[in-house]
Amino acid sequence: MTIDLQTLKCGECGSSVLKRTGLNEYTCEHCGSVTLVEDNVSDRLERVLNQVKNEAGRRLAAEEARKQALMLRKLGIAVGVAVAAVVLFGVISVVLGNRNADTRGASQRVAAAIDRTIPVEGLKLDEPRQVLVGGGSSATPKLLVVARNETGKPLSRAGIRAVYYDGENKLDERSETLPVAVLEPGESAPVLVDMPSGKNVTRQELRVQKLAEPYSAVKGPRMAFSRVRLVQQGDRVRLVGRIVNDRKDATTLGGFEVLATLYDDAGQVIGFGHGYGQANEIQPGGRTSVDVSISRFGRAAAIAAWDYRIGYSVVEASGGRTPVLNAERVVRTAGGAESFNPELRLGTDDLLADDSERFDEKQLELLPLVDGRNNIQQRLFLGELVNRSTDAVVLAPGGVISRFSGSKAHGTTTISGLAYLYPGERFPIYLEPQDMERITDTRIEWKPMRRAALPGPRKPLEVKVTGTKAEIGSVLLNFSQRFSYKYVVVSGSVKNPGTGIVGKVRLWVSLRDRNGQLTGFKLVDNLPAIAPGESVPFQASVEQNGRDFASVTTLYQTE
Repeated sequence: MTIDLQTLKCGECGSSVLKRTGLNEYTCEHCGSVTLVEDNVSDRLERVLNQVKNEAGRRLAAEEARKQALMLRKLGIAVGVAVAAVVLFGVISVVLGNRNADTRGASQRVAAAIDRTIPVEGLKLDEPRQVLVGGGSSATPKLLVVARNETGKPLSRAGIRAVYYDGENKLDERSETLPVAVLEPGESAPVLVDMPSGKNVTRQELRVQKLAEPYSAVKGPRMAFSRVRLVQQGDRVRLVGRIVNDRKDATTLGGFEVLATLYDDAGQVIGFGHGYGQANEIQPGGRTSVDVSISRFGRAAAIAAWDYRIGYSVVEASGGRTPVLNAERVVRTAGGAESFNPELRLGTDDLLADDSERFDEKQLELLPLVDGRNNIQQRLFLGELVNRSTDAVVLAPGGVISRFSGSKAHGTTTISGLAYLYPGERFPIYLEPQDMERITDTRIEWKPMRRAALPGPRKPLEVKVTGTKAEIGSVLLNFSQRFSYKYVVVSGSVKNPGTGIVGKVRLWVSLRDRNGQLTGFKLVDNLPAIAPGESVPFQASVEQNGRDFASVTTLYQTE
């Protein structure tokens, strides 16, 4: 017998059932033919035959498993059908047996389900207006719609669909939900619906989507801000307010949402915004704040009036929440917003601070400006902000310095970067007018600031100056002019004598002349965290912008 080594079949009968019967000897189990092969061929053939047998065994096992799985699935389906039939029979028996007893309950359940659905005609829509939201090239076209609830029932998450046309051709359709979870009877609410971009919209059709009452709700007292301010900085308008849980029945409140709306003198909506409380829940006596950014449109119109409404929920012992309804929750105010310089950074806590929490801005002083030059001999001025209070730390001091040369204004400089300023401390400031040779007057618009009693929030550090070295540097301007300037290399260390780690240390290193006037400064803000008892070195190259330095002072803050 010969073996076809390509197909591994008997050369006599073509069978693939080969068995090793001796050294280098193979027998066909079909025809009995025997074949002798060389040693290396024998080893290779044995390996191949083992692979073939293994593959055949795997296929046989897989086929058997598939047949068993199919049989079990058929058996499961049959059992499931039988169980379902038994259950259905039992349900039918119970229903038929208790038909009279359950008829009234079923009718009540159906009536309750139908009761939640409210005819859409009850939500009245004012004539829509196309408006631009945002400013300049980023302004986005929107469709403004004001919806009024005349159903006599509270509405849950009412929505509107707008279908846009160019003549008789349908272009697109968009949907939007009113920006309140519940619209009370008699209330109105504005909504902005997206419009197709880059398309010629000649008309639109509005459709009210399915209306329904809230699944569960309770009536309760109106929620109003204990303190509220409408502020405007340039085109930006914000409503900031404080919410206090003054319930006397140990009720936890949560789920605060606020809708603020702006009106012109004709009563038209010219802006609105929607926001949430910073705290998710507040216990009795607790408080939280809300900061709502308001989208403006119709910027030519001044704000003549504004209102807000607060939606909230009662937090149950189980953790569930039940919305509180009040049909007179809208609080309206006549008049416009408080205006602040757009460069001021106004924090929510700063704006809502009580009178007892405020720092008196009269306790802050800007020292007389010192004339100086930068490293290319352009004129600049050095200033220092001083806290003249003897017992209060000013938190996040800030303001805008307006510069004047005679009666002409020459730009502004913003005071920022400090988290606090302690009594007697001096914060250095650069004023760098570009085309101004002298400053005759400065005016400061301070931001609302808070105070803190001593010892205040700063963690104590020990700052030591261990060395100073005066140097001369040069700079080449426009490859044509070279300027020389003076600078001082200041070396020192910062030690943490406390018991906790101090991170994000910021250090201002100031040069002073023999009269104690500021002549240059630099901020060092790359210091690492400092462990208790450890110290870290620092080195700063400080440009000398005024007279020759005679001493070095430092100011630091920690986080």
